[in-house]
Formats: sequence, C-alpha cells, structure tokens
Amino acid sequence: MTEFSSRPLRRRRCYLVRHGHVSYFDAAGRPLDPRGVPLSAEGVRQARALGQVLADLPVDRAVCSDYPRARQTLDELLGGRGLPVEELAGLREIRAGRLREIPAEALHAEVSQAYLLADQEGAAFLRGEAWRQFQGRVLETFHQLLAEPEWETALVVSHDAVNRILLAWASGAGLRGLAAFEQDTACLNVLDIDMDGPQVVRAIIRAQNFTPYDPAKTGIRQTVMENLFAAIDPRGLLA
Repeated sequence: MTEFSSRPLRRRRCYLVRHGHVSYFDAAGRPLDPRGVPLSAEGVRQARALGQVLADLPVDRAVCSDYPRARQTLDELLGGRGLPVEELAGLREIRAGRLREIPAEALHAEVSQAYLLADQEGAAFLRGEAWRQFQGRVLETFHQLLAEPEWETALVVSHDAVNRILLAWASGAGLRGLAAFEQDTACLNVLDIDMDGPQVVRAIIRAQNFTPYDPAKTGIRQTVMENLFAAIDPRGLLA
C-alpha cells in the first residue's frame, strides 16, 4: 500500500466469502481430491442463508476460484442475477501435501496449528504448497482485479486460506496474523479499498467472518483446522 494521498480517493468494496460446507473425506475416512469436492447439503443451506443477506446488495463484478465448491456457492449467492462470473485459478485454495506422509505423532500439531506455523522460514501448508508462494499468488491475483477500473463492488468467493491472506494483507498482519482471521464456512467479510488511481492507499475491514446461519457462533466452537483434524481417520489415511 502507498502513503495516504491528499487527493480524493476512490473507495471500492469487496464482499469476500468463503464457500459453504464440504466433506473432504469419504465414509471410510479416505481423503477426497479437494479440487473437485462439491458443497454438501449443509453447505448449500449455508450459502442460501448468506444469499438472503446479499440479495438486495448492488454488485457489478462476480469472481470465484475455479473449484466447484466456490462456483456453487457463488451461484447460490447470485440467486439468478444475470451477472457474468469469472473463475480465477489464482484464487484456488492452498495445496496440502499427502497427509499419510506426516508422521502420526506430528499430525495433530501440524494440522491444528497449520496457520500458526505459516510465517516460519520455508513453511508449507501440511508439507505441500509453500506459504510465501501461496501468498504471492493470491495477492497478485487480487491486485490484478483491483487494477481493472470498471467495477465498484465485487463479490469474491474463494477459500479459507485465500481469505485469510487477503484479510491479513488488509490489516498489515502478514503471514504471522493468519491464525487470527478465522473463516467459517459460508462466512462473509467486507473490505473497502481506497485507491489513488491504480494505487492502493489503504484497506478497511468492515466485517469479518459473519455467518448468518449462526450469527452468535453458538454452534461454532472449534477452529477450521481443528475441525479438519477431527475429520481425519488415520485408518483411512493408511488405506
């Protein structure tokens, strides 16, 4: 971000959403290919609840990652609006390594604390994609979106880690701050970005991790990564 300008700034809004609930493991506990998993029935319900919140909001740009769960969520949010949708590979979720290659004694720590480890030198997500490379990919894609002057309000549907990177960028926290920006399924974040021509001057976080299906988070106690670890069946990993 640049230093604050004395000239009038252009304020653009981004409604940043995480996709609805999916199942990453089959009934036997075996990991599914995360690139192709669809929304669960619960995920559809969550997306529709958020769609009701966004139904009357003016949106002139609709963007999502090119994974099915993100596109499904965006389609539910748009509710039949005739708005073109752009799928961006740069907004794909961070790629994990093979869980079966993580020693059993290290599995809990590496999964449940994955975001806490992100700023360490050479850190990678579950021994897969390197955090710094992922951060570069996401921010490059987002800045390319900001460089396009035609839109004022964008609806962007992506993934847990993608959203955390953008929220950490907006706050100035960087990789060290990822763990603080919890992203429950089908959650809404609202970002305003002040721009001086093509340059970003500052970002403002208006709302973060709002879940209309459970606004007070009474049924949400575990973190995203704690839920992921709870879903892992070591017997399935070894099959």
